[in-house]
Amino acid sequence: MLIPLLVAFLSCGRKAETNFQEVKVQTRDYVAQGDSMLYGLACEGCNDSVIVLLPDSGGDPISFGILNARRNHKIFGRPSVGDKIAVMVNPESPGELLTAINLEQLIGTWVYMQMPEMHKGGEGLRRDSLLSLLTPEERSRIMAKIDSFMIPLEYGYTMKRDYTVSVVGGPPRKTSLDEHTPVIYPSIQRYKEWHVFNGRIIFSYGGVKVNNMNAGNTELRHDTVSLVLLRRDTMALQFADRVQGFKLKPDTLKEF
Repeated sequence: MLIPLLVAFLSCGRKAETNFQEVKVQTRDYVAQGDSMLYGLACEGCNDSVIVLLPDSGGDPISFGILNARRNHKIFGRPSVGDKIAVMVNPESPGELLTAINLEQLIGTWVYMQMPEMHKGGEGLRRDSLLSLLTPEERSRIMAKIDSFMIPLEYGYTMKRDYTVSVVGGPPRKTSLDEHTPVIYPSIQRYKEWHVFNGRIIFSYGGVKVNNMNAGNTELRHDTVSLVLLRRDTMALQFADRVQGFKLKPDTLKEF
């Protein structure tokens, strides 16, 4: 294990190619089928205008220009020497990147605070009808009581280097008393895996094993999300229905 790492860091010490227009990158045979990303380690020389990459496929470090990608807000994270990164090369200008993601900065426990929602449906309609019959003072007292239930809970995910995901926090365990409370906490999707694919993150869920007595669907399902922001302690992801911001728990950085 130490030998390959030593070789990688020694390779990062070599002088990188600086003639951007002459760089040609072959990405076949070592990335997932259909994935146009190039994977490797960040080398010395990375700055606000250049990323120096030692490809996983081997060879010398390669320098890529990132000014246009940075203007387009497609550079996610700031790589340090030795960080695992994924980049997408501009096919019309092989020495330039369309996007770059510091995979190392994705590792850790990312959380956000989730507020409960008011109960909907028939119960909510009956409550609204009753409230309309009360005096303003009575309505104020009842709404103040409801506000006492509006307590945010921590939701989130732990993303690990082995590309697995575990859920952090989430809604409380359901009880028979839930139907009598005025609020409900939304569920959280229980992702199991994460991967980068063509500049986006794919979260996988499902795939529960079942026995012969209880047949069911065992296939993994996938949600594709886009990175909006990735900084040292902040991340924003574009899901199908929302943009969700996350904060990194700093005490989890080195655990995974």
